[in-house]
Amino acid sequence: MAAELLEHLREQFLRLEQTSSEPSELLQQRRRALEALLQRGFPTTRHEDWKYTSLAPVLRYRYEVGAPASEELPSLSMVQGLPQPQLWLLDGVPHVHELPAGVELRTAERFALNGARREPLPGQLVDVEGDAFVALNTAFAPVPLTLTMRESLPMPMHIGVVTQADAVPRLGQPRLLMSVASGTSAALIFSFAHHGANPSLTNAVFELLLQPNAALDVLLWQDGLADAFAVTTLAARLESGARLRVWTLSFSGALVRNNVYIRLAGGAADAQLYGVTMATGQRLVDHHTRVEHEAEGCSSNQLYKSLAQERATVNFTGRIYVHPGAQRTNAYQAHRALLLSTQATVNARPQLEIYADDVRCTHGAAVGNLDEQALFYLRSRGIPEAQARKLLLYAFVREPLEALPSDALRELAERSLAEHIQLPIEEFA
Repeated sequence: MAAELLEHLREQFLRLEQTSSEPSELLQQRRRALEALLQRGFPTTRHEDWKYTSLAPVLRYRYEVGAPASEELPSLSMVQGLPQPQLWLLDGVPHVHELPAGVELRTAERFALNGARREPLPGQLVDVEGDAFVALNTAFAPVPLTLTMRESLPMPMHIGVVTQADAVPRLGQPRLLMSVASGTSAALIFSFAHHGANPSLTNAVFELLLQPNAALDVLLWQDGLADAFAVTTLAARLESGARLRVWTLSFSGALVRNNVYIRLAGGAADAQLYGVTMATGQRLVDHHTRVEHEAEGCSSNQLYKSLAQERATVNFTGRIYVHPGAQRTNAYQAHRALLLSTQATVNARPQLEIYADDVRCTHGAAVGNLDEQALFYLRSRGIPEAQARKLLLYAFVREPLEALPSDALRELAERSLAEHIQLPIEEFA
């Protein structure tokens, strides 16, 4: 299956290359990425980082790439309660509704060559040759983009990520390199959706550059994927005093892989990673994090909570890497999960690698069942068993949402979580 898909992708690349008018530097980057993909192939369960995630269901389809068949925006509400996206990435192609003041969007043709002052090309923060999905995105992303935030944003910016598979299986490949100016603050919400009757794979790569003392909140809201596939890679570099917070809310998708890679490159930088996963049916959700402490006095926190029921699988692999010289590091990591079925599976692998001696690092993972004593207590207060179970599930998994940057956003996320647990809204109002 994988070999057939790779050959299909190679043939599509050759056709697209013949009609391309992109700068030579960008074309060379695409060719190198394709060569790396063809040489390495897609990962299998024999690869350590994919030990518990088989890509067989994803690789069986012959996905089409290139420009979308229709550039009309689908009538999707994305996340109920959020305003419509200000920027759409439709099969990776940008459609601007209205950018906030102080935000600049540029395409590859404009930033690849810029005279004596060269702008960064996408690919600076990710491993193009070592990561098959990053190589795939680099080779085929229709319009690599840079999004520069030069001023603080008073409200979150909403970006809709949609892959359309109306006529054929579709490979959507959004690519964004985002830069946050020194001393500014912003929030981004990425909402993911699938549209159409055919299978789709959304392979997104987002790179973040946070200048000194910049602050950025990012929310990856995966609630519109239905039974589609998604691989999201978010890689960030934080300079001195920068602060990054990332929430990953995974409520849909047949197979979802989320890679979050953080480099704390400047002193006193801080990264906070949160995750909430609700996996049902035969869904597979795989979270893979890596936080590298490269400078002194940096801090990081990772808190992921998951529910796995029926025949679903949740995987978590989290690594904290403390480089030599990164003294006064403070790092914490935890993944906690509830198994709600004898056929559900949770695999957790917390990892620490430390090469400095003045550090405080802790990590852990816990997998268990619902607290029967707490359930008995609620039932003794007259709450029906089904409702009591839902209340306990909601109370267990909502903790990462408490840190969301606004009351309105937190209430919206909590309501979405309650709906997936099938808990009536009035139960927690």
